[in-house]
Amino acid sequence: MKKTILLLSTLFTLSACSLLPSPYKPTVEQGNVIKTEQVQQLQLGMTESQVMFVLGTPMVQSTFKSNQWHYLFTSLYTQQENQASEVKHLVLTFQNGVLQDIQQK
Repeated sequence: MKKTILLLSTLFTLSACSLLPSPYKPTVEQGNVIKTEQVQQLQLGMTESQVMFVLGTPMVQSTFKSNQWHYLFTSLYTQQENQASEVKHLVLTFQNGVLQDIQQK
């Protein structure tokens, strides 16, 4: 009898955890929030300071290619319709301080 009561109470205790809703996961956003309109403002031949005025400080300046700026954005635990940035990875290449190439990955 005691074993049965112990077994039932253990079973109910363990199954109660599955009845709870999943925990709240806040949206975690990292990087540069870049809109399509901002990317459309970029033009080849712009200076580094002009690009920084439009997009802000880059997330990464390449160590091995000092003339490349990377703008990155990631969002965890969010639905597709709630994403803050339309551009996920933007690579800008400069030559002598002038924008030469724009790549959107």
